Amino acid sequence: MKTKSMIKLFLSLSVISSTFVGAIANDAVLNSDPIDINGYVTEPNATDHELEKVRGELRNQKNAIKINKEKSKTYDKLGRSTEKLAEVTEEMIEERKESQVTIAKYNKKIECLMEENPGKDCDAYVKRKHDTVSVGQAAPQIVHEVQTPTKMGDVIKLLPYAGITSIQSENEDLEGSLNIGLRVESDVSERISVGLGFNYSTLQTTDFANGVQAYTPDFRRNYNQFYGEGREVEYSNLNFDIYSKYFLTKTERFRPYVGGGVAYNRTSSNYSDNRGTNISAGGFNQQFGDEEITANSISARILAGSEILFTKSFGLNLELQYSKALGSSFGNQENNVEGFDQTRLRNLTDEINDAHTISVTAGVLVLF
Repeated sequence: MKTKSMIKLFLSLSVISSTFVGAIANDAVLNSDPIDINGYVTEPNATDHELEKVRGELRNQKNAIKINKEKSKTYDKLGRSTEKLAEVTEEMIEERKESQVTIAKYNKKIECLMEENPGKDCDAYVKRKHDTVSVGQAAPQIVHEVQTPTKMGDVIKLLPYAGITSIQSENEDLEGSLNIGLRVESDVSERISVGLGFNYSTLQTTDFANGVQAYTPDFRRNYNQFYGEGREVEYSNLNFDIYSKYFLTKTERFRPYVGGGVAYNRTSSNYSDNRGTNISAGGFNQQFGDEEITANSISARILAGSEILFTKSFGLNLELQYSKALGSSFGNQENNVEGFDQTRLRNLTDEINDAHTISVTAGVLVLF
């Protein structure tokens, strides 16, 4: 019994000793200096109440910045959503008003149709037997809404333009180098207009048939050797025309049309190199060069195009034009009847004047 008591006492003392030693070790660990990653003891950071308070305020401000940024994004989304809501609401209100007007007109029409003797407020919905005159006057009301001038001079149109020209004949296929013009016109009714205009166009081509009127082969050889194998021809046409257009629709913005007219043409042709040459043969001296032809002609024209208005006073005019001479040219003037190439130049001019001419133009439309 005594031995057992001694064993129990020894065990109790061992447990108490272990607990005391563990507490001392834990306190040593908790109160020991911090150790950095390399295993060295580091000094604790100095601090006090004021520093901790500043640090706390800094953390609060950082959190406030994040919150305010998120609020800003949310308010921006809310603003855009509100704008969209306002647009949709406005559309809804307009649609509701229109539907209410339509429903009211429908109800009024039904009410008028049901009445045996409808009043004057039903005139817009009930066709009366004695209203044939007023029904016939509906067309002028439509014209008034379109606001198309009904007499000449109400609106004056100014149309400067430029374009390209193609000239085709039996022996020639030429392209113009310049095509400009100006027109002034006015509507005489809602679908018809008349106008005046002038146009100036030029082209260049090369004549490879020099000397066709040489008196002898020697003259031809010398003349061609002087000018080379070909001579450049310059052709110009100044014309004045009167025309009329018929508009296919009554719309204000887009007005396609067809038309026609006649033009007076004053043409001039000459060689670019007008140097003279003096050929002596058989005791005769001949001075050649400086050939030029001036001619007059009348041509007919067919027009197709459209006026495109961007505003009430400004727009664009696009047009395709075909013209052909009416008969032969007249009033031709030759400055050198003795020249070798005079006949060639005259024949070339007549052929161009009598050719099929197609022009595509674009211009500005200004209304006054």
